[in-house]
Amino acid sequence: MPSHQPLSVVARTLQTDESTLLEFSRNSWIHIVERQSQLYLDAHQQYKARYILHLRNGRKLTDHQIGVVLGRQKPPYSAQQVDEILAQESVAEAPEPIPVRRKARS
Repeated sequence: MPSHQPLSVVARTLQTDESTLLEFSRNSWIHIVERQSQLYLDAHQQYKARYILHLRNGRKLTDHQIGVVLGRQKPPYSAQQVDEILAQESVAEAPEPIPVRRKARS
C-alpha cells in the first residue's frame, strides 16, 4: 500500500499513542484502513491527525469544537481560521462555572 504506514509507526511519528488515533477514527475525524489484521493510515489522514492533535493539545479545543472546525475546513487546514469558525458557530465554549454552595439558613 503506497503512502500507507502502520498505525504504530504513525503514532510514534506524531508523538501520540495508537488509542488516540483510534479515538479520532471513532469520532469519524480520520479513516483507518485495515489490511490483513494490520491498521494503516495514508498520508492525508496522517496530516489530518497532526492537525487534530494541534487543535486538542495546542489550542485546547473540546471534541465538539474540533468536530465543528473539521466540518467547516477543507485541506489545507489553517489554524488561523479556527477562532473565526468557532465564533461563527457560537461554540467557543467558556469554562464551566464553579457551583457556589450557599449556607443553609437556620
